[in-house]
Amino acid sequence: MKIALCQINPTVGSFEDNKNIILNHYKKGIELNADIIVFPELCSTGYPPQDLLWENGFVEKNLQLVDTVSAQSSTPLIMGYVRQENDKIFNSAALCYNGKLQDSADKILLPTYDVFDEGRYFTPGKTPSIWDIPLKKGTLRVGIQICEDLWDHEYVCKVSQIQKQIGAEILVNISASPYQEGRLQERSDLIIEKVQQTGLPFLYCNLVGAQDELIFDGESLAFDAQGKSLGQGRLFDEDIFLVDLEGSSPRSMYVLPREEKLYSALRLGVTDYFKKTGHTEAVVGLSGGIDSTLVACIAVDALGADFVHGISMPSKFSSDHSLYDAKKLAQNLEIDYRILPIQDAVEGLEKCLYPQFLGLKSDVAEENLQARIRGNLLMALSNKFGWMVLSTGNKTELALGYCTLYGDMSGGLAVISDLSKSDVYALSQWINEQSPRRIPVSCINKLPSAELAPEQVDPFDYSIVSPLVDAIVEDRKSPAELVKNGADVELVNDLYRRICFYEYKRRQAAPGLRVSAKAFGVGRRIPIINHYKGKKHP
Repeated sequence: MKIALCQINPTVGSFEDNKNIILNHYKKGIELNADIIVFPELCSTGYPPQDLLWENGFVEKNLQLVDTVSAQSSTPLIMGYVRQENDKIFNSAALCYNGKLQDSADKILLPTYDVFDEGRYFTPGKTPSIWDIPLKKGTLRVGIQICEDLWDHEYVCKVSQIQKQIGAEILVNISASPYQEGRLQERSDLIIEKVQQTGLPFLYCNLVGAQDELIFDGESLAFDAQGKSLGQGRLFDEDIFLVDLEGSSPRSMYVLPREEKLYSALRLGVTDYFKKTGHTEAVVGLSGGIDSTLVACIAVDALGADFVHGISMPSKFSSDHSLYDAKKLAQNLEIDYRILPIQDAVEGLEKCLYPQFLGLKSDVAEENLQARIRGNLLMALSNKFGWMVLSTGNKTELALGYCTLYGDMSGGLAVISDLSKSDVYALSQWINEQSPRRIPVSCINKLPSAELAPEQVDPFDYSIVSPLVDAIVEDRKSPAELVKNGADVELVNDLYRRICFYEYKRRQAAPGLRVSAKAFGVGRRIPIINHYKGKKHP
């Protein structure tokens, strides 16, 4: 018996395109002689559709798509869609064959944490379902699940065990599970646990592609009744993963090295963000620093060198080595490279502000003029040529407010906003291991600096600060906990204060690509007005 898992890349609201993708993969599944052909969660609408579900006609378009697909069905097909019943809508799976929609099953467990808000839109299903699906020979009793139904250890309703009790012979989960570091292992561990509890084979069909901040990795999975892997779908790419439950031999799961997987995720995030928003060309402010260097590399690999523009914008504080590194990087990447000096513009604004600043010491106000001039120049180029500005701030800097509103934060996409400074270095070193000296070595080795003042260097030891920031943001560690584990009291309290205070900046940042368990953006909802300071160390 062969089951085809079709991990596809739909686009939210693009019903015609989504229909064609589904039908094209369905035909390929038939050509592979599959007995059942499976598609991911909400592949009719794209995921997550969010408030579009309330737009007039949106759910109806989704239902029309299912009608069209089901009318062309012969071999049994399972796909995710939005089911409507009176004034309620459900996140559902459709079973189609013999030219019609035969049955539906509703998602039981609706996630309402982090980036998920399904309780806002959907009504939960009442009871777990099984389907009797006709095969060429006999019938297969399938326990059908939708994404969160796999994660039932967090809920009272144990979906997999109930499906086993009511006669399921195999469990099939259709999913739209976004990527984050370590997610593949977490999914596979959970599936193996379900197999051990039920003694049933388990197939997992996951979405692939990027939607706004979210990146879906695919990596569909199949396990036999003994919990042995029967293989997996491709990573960050559409795929038809054919599982032969009677003839497949167990095989080890393939796990990419950490840095390669992070880089691949960000590359897909940029590719799909441009493709699905209709943009083709990017512009990056190249300072010669490590952050803009990494963003430029990702952009080139995502879009192609001909579609990336690097702009150097030196002031009187820009060092010769930074200018050299920016130019050398552009040459290595073979991208369009331009130099727009900003010193005249800086002096013009300083002259304008002189009566207001008279008698006051030069400080961050003058420094940020430079960053905002650079942001304005990049946005002017964006307006004139239609290039999307890629902002270059990393997670550590955004957490601590070490960034300039309307300056280096300007842009349409924050590519590395969920990478710590430590990860920026790790990915840059990985790039050079794959392609020696693609990144000038001095970009990696020199002390980081915004170069907005004489002899300026960043005021943080990132090797110490980045892990502490991640612990506060991603693991929700309090200052007291971190100090108990050996961190410096004053440093930790200062970091916590900064993270709280600079929420107002992050709220105005460009959308960032999520690769961690807790990213700034839709999955982290902290009030800007916030007087709670956490449990400090006495």
